Amino acid sequence: MKNVGIFFSLSLMFLFTLCCFMLLNIQIEDYTVLQRRTKNDFETYTPVSYVTNKIHSYDEINSVSVLSIHGKKVIKLQDAKSDTYLYKQKSNLMELCVVSNMEPDFTMGQALMPCNQFDVKQEKNSVLCKINGIDFQVELRSEDAS
Repeated sequence: MKNVGIFFSLSLMFLFTLCCFMLLNIQIEDYTVLQRRTKNDFETYTPVSYVTNKIHSYDEINSVSVLSIHGKKVIKLQDAKSDTYLYKQKSNLMELCVVSNMEPDFTMGQALMPCNQFDVKQEKNSVLCKINGIDFQVELRSEDAS
């Protein structure tokens, strides 16, 4: 009878340990999936949000323009004292701030975040963008409707 009690106790302990390892394994897999999804969301939606908010912060008449400089598509945001350029270089979204009407040197820009794709066009009252496979449009509220 003593052996049956020891066997039963060891069996329960083994079952408990096995369940703990299985639960731990499931949690590790879930964490890995969550981490991958979070990284993907950051790389996809953060540049979109940043560009949208940056354009909105400069939304005044003739302050937002899309240009092609040295073969690069750039968004030029200007105020009374400075010009800010948003562009893609290598695999990063870059930002360069220079004194107004100064020639930009795109090698001096600051890398903001990873960016695999960057394409912009400007229509009358909006900027059409494609960043990391996401197409979006930023309406310029300050522009003429004429």
